[in-house]
Amino acid sequence: MAKFSVVICCANAADTLEAACRSAKWADELVVVDSGSTDATAEIAQRYADIYKVEPWRGYSKQKEYGASLASHDWVFILDSDEVISDGLASEIKALTDDALAGSDVFLMRRRNHVMGRYVRAWSPDWQSRLIHRDRVTWSDDVLHEDRLPASPDRVGRLTGRLEHKPTDVTGFADYFSGARMDERLLAVARQMHAKGKRCGIFDLVFRPRFAFWKFYLLKGGILDGAFGLLIAQKAAVSTQLKYAALWAVQHGLDETGHRQDDDSSAS
Repeated sequence: MAKFSVVICCANAADTLEAACRSAKWADELVVVDSGSTDATAEIAQRYADIYKVEPWRGYSKQKEYGASLASHDWVFILDSDEVISDGLASEIKALTDDALAGSDVFLMRRRNHVMGRYVRAWSPDWQSRLIHRDRVTWSDDVLHEDRLPASPDRVGRLTGRLEHKPTDVTGFADYFSGARMDERLLAVARQMHAKGKRCGIFDLVFRPRFAFWKFYLLKGGILDGAFGLLIAQKAAVSTQLKYAALWAVQHGLDETGHRQDDDSSAS
């Protein structure tokens, strides 16, 4: 019978961490990696965690890979501090047979996202690679949305249970629509896009934001959620426009201040 570890990487997550930890009670072990909290996160984590570790932030993927390395068991569930493992998903994982586990490196599950306490229809099904055999996956180097990849596509299992993201957060407007929060991520994402060979032209600036809006408003069903669905689609359009604007700046050698990175004139 396989044993499972749940790994949570967090910082200043006192508002949501307890619910995340409670949802991991089914697991054989809980590992919490704290990247330097100044609120009650440490106190909450130490009430629930079998292993609690303070570790400086390494980046989204590297921090979680480090957390997985601390686990006592090879099968690891990667859980964010603002997520909850549903009872159905927990039961499904515990019922996995040895044959099912032997034939898979990673299991995917759908995540239900919430903003301001409301389910975001347009973001579903949002498949997540959270249950992994840590020795049989490759970790992606994405700066924002990390992923775990199997040795081959046929070694991926799918679960029907749901992962709930921010299910109780009713004050999330400022967080989700925060310009400052978006700004701090834009250049990192744009630089990675540029390093992978992506470039921004007029087509990208004109049409990609529009396509993002209609994708989430019509194709993904945001229109069915009234004004809330409209807000989600508008945010997608704005995020896309800013991402490609940042890519344009990077490919023209500009930094976050609008100056060329090789401009030494200010030193004179």
